[in-house]
Amino acid sequence: MKRSPYRLLVGCCMTLAVFASAAPLRAQAPEPPKPTKQHEELKTEVGTWDAEVSMWPSPDAEPMKSKAVETNEMFGDFWLTSKFEGDFGGMKFQGRMMLGYDPAKKKYIGTWTDTMSPYLTTMEGDYDEATHTSIMIGTGTHWETGKPEKSKMVTVYESDDAKTFTMYMADPKAEGQWIKHMEIKYKRRK
Repeated sequence: MKRSPYRLLVGCCMTLAVFASAAPLRAQAPEPPKPTKQHEELKTEVGTWDAEVSMWPSPDAEPMKSKAVETNEMFGDFWLTSKFEGDFGGMKFQGRMMLGYDPAKKKYIGTWTDTMSPYLTTMEGDYDEATHTSIMIGTGTHWETGKPEKSKMVTVYESDDAKTFTMYMADPKAEGQWIKHMEIKYKRRK
């Protein structure tokens, strides 16, 4: 079926009329949000970080040691994206994190995914300026059992170029107790 040039012209005119009538509405639209101090602080994580990883498969086991690299960059003004690459027990491993700050909740928020699990972990927490410590609580699904699990992630910033991340898993035998599962010592690459 052929389109009439007249129909096309009428359609274009109607589209222009709709845009013209919406112009006053666009002029009244609220300003987009501005980054907060917390969003600005996320930028201090930007860069490449060399990592020394220690992981405890069980509380009484010797830690498995490996090296990894974390590369962080900003995604716009509100989000820090992180790419983590290493290996665990000889298996290549990649993880991705997105971290931001929710001004309504007054909490840091984030997500974590990796190549060893089909599940997403969400995170929420705070940063203590006095101790230079971030504490995030993660909610996800255990990759082997498929059951909900909690984790606690503590990052202590020793300097602008050094930080230590410790991850604890909820103790299934003792409510409110945490078991140290992983420690990563980071140095910013120059």
